[in-house]
Amino acid sequence: MSNRQNPSPKTGASKPETARGYQVGDEISFASAQGMMYGTVIKLINDPSSPAVEIEFEDGRKEIKKVKDRALHLVRRATGRSEIDEMRGKRKWSRDQDIEDVRRSDQRRGGRH
Repeated sequence: MSNRQNPSPKTGASKPETARGYQVGDEISFASAQGMMYGTVIKLINDPSSPAVEIEFEDGRKEIKKVKDRALHLVRRATGRSEIDEMRGKRKWSRDQDIEDVRRSDQRRGGRH
């Protein structure tokens, strides 16, 4: 018997819905076998059984992708907010996030001696 339990949606283990609620004008990335593709949401398809978005990629190609597709990620909202900003909400960081990322990576590697 395993001690592992299924994460409850009430514990915050799932991704916030605000990050998946795409809007027209949002910039997204799509991971495919050919590499990363970047584009802009141009149309929302609000089908209750499988919501989707129509994306115009940088090369001019248009495709429809399901919102729940794990290869689809928000890069920047049409308002200018990033997915990380969406997850943080209204919290303010007292330090620069880029500096914190470098500091954490140095700690994982054992620092520079």
